[in-house]
Amino acid sequence: MNVSSFSFALLGSAAAVFAQLAPSGLEHVAVRNFRAQRTDYVAGVSDNQGITHSEIIRQMMPIIGQVKAESKSAADFDLALEKIFQDTLKSTIDSKLIVAEFRASGNKVPASFIDAEIEETVRRDFAGDRNRFVDQLRKEGTTPLEYRKIVEEHIIASEMQREIRTNAMTSGPGKLAEYYEKHKAEFERKEQIRFRQITITQGSAESVEEARTRAHAWADALQHPEKILATFARFKIDTNKLNAKPTFADIAERISTDDYAKTGGDSGWRELGDLNAKIVTTVKNLPADQASAPMEFTISGSAATWFIFVRTDYRPKGYLPLSDPEVLGDIERKVNVENFRQALATRIAELRAKHYVAILDPELKK
Repeated sequence: MNVSSFSFALLGSAAAVFAQLAPSGLEHVAVRNFRAQRTDYVAGVSDNQGITHSEIIRQMMPIIGQVKAESKSAADFDLALEKIFQDTLKSTIDSKLIVAEFRASGNKVPASFIDAEIEETVRRDFAGDRNRFVDQLRKEGTTPLEYRKIVEEHIIASEMQREIRTNAMTSGPGKLAEYYEKHKAEFERKEQIRFRQITITQGSAESVEEARTRAHAWADALQHPEKILATFARFKIDTNKLNAKPTFADIAERISTDDYAKTGGDSGWRELGDLNAKIVTTVKNLPADQASAPMEFTISGSAATWFIFVRTDYRPKGYLPLSDPEVLGDIERKVNVENFRQALATRIAELRAKHYVAILDPELKK
């Protein structure tokens, strides 16, 4: 029997489901179809525990609606459900191995942990109504006792993964450097520039010429700092808490009309290819920390706008160094994830060798 035939004997015709059902109703129809089946069967065995077809389907129910919504056709829907069934069966086998090993070691999950997890589910998903919670379990063909066992096994599996993750997060400088060299292309950097900007927009009560005069006055003040305080006074700008020697950033915070005002006009590192060619030419040729002349942009039907720039840094095309905090943090996260995956795979392989495991359908053994 292939996966498609036994997976969708439960769900009925995937084409019909896809054509007729909304995601919200899909799970309920699947449950009804399942209850109409007279027989169930064991799809796999883990540590001598049978894993039934119905058990796997119940685990799939919460995401079937989403799968349907994301499927472009009934055929896509069939293939997606087939893949989910296989993955769910295999992960269930592994989870039961973890639980078996935990119990064989004599460990137990405190009842209070299980109670707390269930209470949180009732509070979060059923507004604290336990009757609704129990009724939903009944609809899904599960009893409170069976659900309690599910929660316990989830806690055990989560704890094992937490322990493995903690032990795996020991990446030394050598391993980080090795990852950097192997994946250096990920950290290639295009030519970039960093600058601050002040955006001056024509006011509703201003003529274009008045706004242009204002923009040039601020550019002149930035190029001649001794004029800054007088320019603040001229345009009636609040100077409360202003530094004795105002910087470009101080002025940007008070007069700029763009989203960068709150960061003192700092736009961060920008790739030259993403910028207007006129802006690139202006900013790239500016001496460091020298303000540009106003650059005017006028769009028909919109208020005129002027930009004043100051270049703060530049870096040519190349590679971000490993010493960069963002690069180092990114690599550390990726290495830790890979360490965790490898450690988890190793642990599961050990458990599979120690306990009896079987996938009973030939199609799922692939």
